Amino acid sequence: MSRGIPALLAAAGVAVALALTGCTAAPDPHPSTPTPTVQTADEVAQQIRDTTVPTRSLAQTSGMLDGVDDVTVKIDVVTLDALPDSTLLELRIATASGEQADISTFQFAVEPFLDTRNIGIVDTADGTTYRPFTYPNARDVDGQNTGCLCNDVPTSTDGTGILVSMIMPPLPAEVSTVDVVIPGMEKMTDVPVGRS
Repeated sequence: MSRGIPALLAAAGVAVALALTGCTAAPDPHPSTPTPTVQTADEVAQQIRDTTVPTRSLAQTSGMLDGVDDVTVKIDVVTLDALPDSTLLELRIATASGEQADISTFQFAVEPFLDTRNIGIVDTADGTTYRPFTYPNARDVDGQNTGCLCNDVPTSTDGTGILVSMIMPPLPAEVSTVDVVIPGMEKMTDVPVGRS
C-alpha cells in the first residue's frame, strides 16, 4: 500500500507537468486580427468638410497668375520644416477677392507638368536654390521625371485657400531662414525655418 502512494503521486506529477506544458504551447496559428474601421462615403465627406486650412502665416506674397484672367492670389507659407532627410514646404493659395476662381496655370511648374515643381527655397548664405524632389516613372521618355514629391496645381480656390505641399532636399544644419521663390510673385525673404 505504501508503494502505491508514491507511484500515484509520481503519476499525478507527470500529469501536472504535461498539463503545464500544454499551457505554454506554441501560439495560436490563427491569431485574431482587428476588424478594420469602415467609413461611409458621407462620413469621409464630412471629415473633409470639417478639415480646416491652417490660418498661420510665416510669410506672404501676392500677384496675378499667368494665363488666368483677372485673378489675384495671396500665397502664404504655413509650414517650412527642416527634417533630417528633407525639407517640407506648405503653402496656402487663396484668392485676394475671397471669391471662388480658376487658378490652373503652368506658372508654378515646368511645362508640360501641371504641378508645383518650380517653386523653390533659397539658402541665401551660398545662393543654393532647392526645388521639390522629382523621380522617374516607367513611362518617362527623354530623361524627363514625371513624378514629383509635390502637389499638382489646384484647379480652383477661394478666400479660405487651398494647401499645396512639397518635399525638397534637406537644408544645412546652420540655415535658420530662407527666401521662398514662386515664379511671377514677389520673393518672400527671411522666412524662418522650423526644425523637428
